[in-house]
Amino acid sequence: MPDEAVVAEVAGQAVVIGSREQLLHLLAEAAEIEHTLMCSYLYAAFSLKRPGEPGISAAQGELLDRWRKTIMDVAVEEMGHLVIVANLTVAVGGQPHFGRPNFPVATGYFPSGVAVRLTGFDAETLKHFIFLERPQGVEGEDSDAFVGDDYRREQAHLGLMPSAQDYATIGHLYEAIRANLIALSAELGEAGLFIGDAASQVARAVIDLDGVEPIVDLAAAQRAIDVVVEQGEGSSADSEESHYRSFLTIQSELDAATRDDAGFAAAWSVADSPVLRQPPEPAGKTFVDHPDAAPLLDFACATYGLLLRCLVQCFGRGAAAEKAQGALMSAAIELMHVLGEASTALARLPAAADGDHGNAGMTFTMLRGVEPIPVRVERAILRERVAALSGTRCNLSARARTALEQAAGYLASY
Repeated sequence: MPDEAVVAEVAGQAVVIGSREQLLHLLAEAAEIEHTLMCSYLYAAFSLKRPGEPGISAAQGELLDRWRKTIMDVAVEEMGHLVIVANLTVAVGGQPHFGRPNFPVATGYFPSGVAVRLTGFDAETLKHFIFLERPQGVEGEDSDAFVGDDYRREQAHLGLMPSAQDYATIGHLYEAIRANLIALSAELGEAGLFIGDAASQVARAVIDLDGVEPIVDLAAAQRAIDVVVEQGEGSSADSEESHYRSFLTIQSELDAATRDDAGFAAAWSVADSPVLRQPPEPAGKTFVDHPDAAPLLDFACATYGLLLRCLVQCFGRGAAAEKAQGALMSAAIELMHVLGEASTALARLPAAADGDHGNAGMTFTMLRGVEPIPVRVERAILRERVAALSGTRCNLSARARTALEQAAGYLASY
């Protein structure tokens, strides 16, 4: 194994190539990027108004339904990318990484061109999404509302510690992962690199999303990366279904709708960077403390925490685990429906007791730790938690109650 990492040029971009530790570091960052993007897309989708709400015409309602579906589809694919990255991580000997920093993400955590925070749907948020999903080689221009200080995450010495690989686009990060996979396969042999148990990964039979398959060799790993990159920025054929193209289409339709009706407000005026807990440094954050919104936000974050636990428990189970994986994944999907109902309701409630900060929104506040629970106790812990959620006094919709009951049923079924 090399004592030091090296910098190589791949497709015109600088890439740090190093040890297995470097690869695991990059995969962890990719997992966090996918996770934070998923949350930011969901936040925007939940803020969209619905047909029949004040100020929305029938034609505008049809547009909003289409935009919501498109953004939700993108968010589901981001969840698929998170699962793919988890499979890749297990394949090379690591544990799936579902942790991430809370919003708003501190400056310096990600590269300077990758600002991720929670903002409602509007032209500036949409422009930012397009910038984040742009293909490699496309410069693009970020929204002024998201442009911050330019900086580099540099180390004085590239040695044994993994490097904080900077990247201009999400595709650039995945090409760095690909380059490390290729280099380590050549150095260690594929059998020496892919030492994780395929049975400890998640297969497409468990969640039917493109690219989700057990990874056992370099060819499978590269297929998985291709799916992530092509869904995000598009292939060389410039797929109309890529995230980048999907957001461009919404942007074009929003521009046209605004020209037709200058007063068109597609979304509720939700808070930027809402937080569950009172922040010691409140600048740029909105503390959700309104007595109607705070209990519902608490419930939504607890639902999100259980959803993550169900996803985490799908991995590392070994052979003959498909029934348990299926139940856990089905519970996670039902919990996502619960989360969607609660978050949509939050966007229609005031955020702050003083009434000065717009409407509330889901903060996606993380549990302190989401490490795997030992299998022998997981059912007791997960069932205990879903029972606590079911006992909430929050005014949930009938759809949320039904989905919560179904999640409990799945967790009781294995």
